[in-house]
Amino acid sequence: MIRVLIVDDEEQLVEAFRKKLSRDGLSVTAAFTAREALAVMKKHTFDVCVLDIRLPDMDGVELLKTIKKNEPNLEIIMLTGHASVDTAIQSMKLGAYDYLSKPCKLTELSNVIQKAYEKKSLRERNIVLEQQLQRVEKAQDPFIGASEPMNEIKRLTRLVAPSDVPVLVLGETGTGKELVARAIHALSPRSASQFVAVNSSSLQESLLESELFGYKKGAFTGAQSDKIGLLELADKGTFFIDEIGDMGMTIQAKFLRTLETGIFRRLGDTRESNVDVRFIFATNKSLESEVKEKRFRKDLFFRLNTFIITLPPLRDRNDDIPLLADYFLGKFARGTTKKILSREAMNILKNYRWPGNVRELANVMERAVLVSAARDTIVSEDLPQSMMEVSFTDHDPDGMDILADELTLRRIEQEHIERVLNLARGNKSKAARMLGISRRKLYLKTQEK
Repeated sequence: MIRVLIVDDEEQLVEAFRKKLSRDGLSVTAAFTAREALAVMKKHTFDVCVLDIRLPDMDGVELLKTIKKNEPNLEIIMLTGHASVDTAIQSMKLGAYDYLSKPCKLTELSNVIQKAYEKKSLRERNIVLEQQLQRVEKAQDPFIGASEPMNEIKRLTRLVAPSDVPVLVLGETGTGKELVARAIHALSPRSASQFVAVNSSSLQESLLESELFGYKKGAFTGAQSDKIGLLELADKGTFFIDEIGDMGMTIQAKFLRTLETGIFRRLGDTRESNVDVRFIFATNKSLESEVKEKRFRKDLFFRLNTFIITLPPLRDRNDDIPLLADYFLGKFARGTTKKILSREAMNILKNYRWPGNVRELANVMERAVLVSAARDTIVSEDLPQSMMEVSFTDHDPDGMDILADELTLRRIEQEHIERVLNLARGNKSKAARMLGISRRKLYLKTQEK
């Protein structure tokens, strides 16, 4: 129903408008002063406003400005018995949809209101579509990186998104399994509905069951009222279960039925309920091994095994590290000087094994931004000491996996100057004394490419 606000001080005219528009199926609210109109708009929302240009307490054009400032999407039709071209032009420039002169035909007013509402509806639909497009564009690149493994992940994500088949995302901790799940949801026909996530390892089995299925009042001690489960919240949308390998055997049996039929039962309820949900699962465990150890149901494993996406660890996509590091530096240094990594610091990142994967890299970059303070260059001393030790001992005790062209005398000299400047907290006079050179020579050295 179209919601219309009429602002006019002529009571008889307002009543005639109300009768006609109500017969046409519109919801009509009236205000006789500008102050009354603004008070009503604070409590209710409207689609179209019919505004008289002459009001007892404010000029209609001024009220138009105020309304457009507070409600930019509201369509306004100006109405006056004192028509003038200048006023019409001014009103249109300020955002009025149309301009009618009194006396106007009631049918004409009703038609103009209908058209104004159609314009508002179209604009709102375009906003929704634009937001959905932005989600899709973001979803197409759930990871920063252009390596071959990442390109394959993106391809599989786009391939499976339009369907409703269950997806199993495998990968070590910190590789971004939930990001892939959210990307699949955003690219799917269900993107306008809920994305609900739960971590099986973070809840005890009894608590997880009540969270998934919900419960009826009195189902157990402490169940003071009915509770809707996460499954119902995810209806028409996507349900993501992280660490599915940690789900208890009892819940696995109940959940298998829901996965196959969409049917479940709240705890303590005698009635069955239905949900229409797309399932995505993730785990860092080998489910095949869990099945062999009888910790995971074989029938559930086969049901999850429909479509698998395996995320590579960060150590297997080394070429993506510079892109990821730069992305996180920009994210955490927002509003401050743009941060860059020195070549020595970048070498440490590339040589490190990253047991915590992308999540660990994000944490390291956030720490480096804080430690480097006002400096725009992040040097090796800004990284955790344990990282530097592991970086070289794991690969080469002498650190010789640094490229040969990075071992030039000038490169080593520049790296040493950066370290000393860091120790001197950017004080060039102090750094020059520590290096045993003049401040002018230090300046010339820092200008060398």
